[in-house]
Amino acid sequence: MDAKSDRRAELLEKVVEALLENGAVAMSLRPLAERVGTSARLLIYHFGSKEALVGAALAEVRLHIGASLAGRAAAIKPNSLRAMVMMFWDWAIETANQRYFRLLFEVDGLAMYDQFRFSETVRRANSAVWVTLIERAAGRLAEGGELFSANAALIVAALTGLLQEFLSTGDRQRTTAALSALVDLISRGGAAPTPDQGPRP
Repeated sequence: MDAKSDRRAELLEKVVEALLENGAVAMSLRPLAERVGTSARLLIYHFGSKEALVGAALAEVRLHIGASLAGRAAAIKPNSLRAMVMMFWDWAIETANQRYFRLLFEVDGLAMYDQFRFSETVRRANSAVWVTLIERAAGRLAEGGELFSANAALIVAALTGLLQEFLSTGDRQRTTAALSALVDLISRGGAAPTPDQGPRP
């Protein structure tokens, strides 16, 4: 890489760390520049706009999530719906990974209130990053893949809500138990029908 590319990569690494440590408070350009030891002018020079800068930082977060979760899946090789869901959960609530989800949830909240603007591509990528990884893992299950497909919306919604609850309260025991109970319910065929399915007979 040339000197400009090297400097951009160095700044991006620092920006990612600043966002992970400080959350949305670090998204204002001048405070963010101060935290990474540069100027707002130079950040714009290297990234073009604040939105492009934060978008690039979020892309780095997504890359980390993807690589880390893929590594865990390769090591554990989950072969059932329970193993896959609980593998993801145990990984997501590890201290080292919590901050990535805090940032993604916070960014989603800001976008919903239109307090921060991203391109449609960035918004879709932020919301889909770990959902896509779970769906890919489910497609490789020796058993339980069809259960995931039938209940994907419910499982993803439960993971999202329980992860937010865990990050807010720190109650690992209760949130883990709730997720485990849901997986058991689905595995026994007792999951609630989706709206277009109608009630079970």
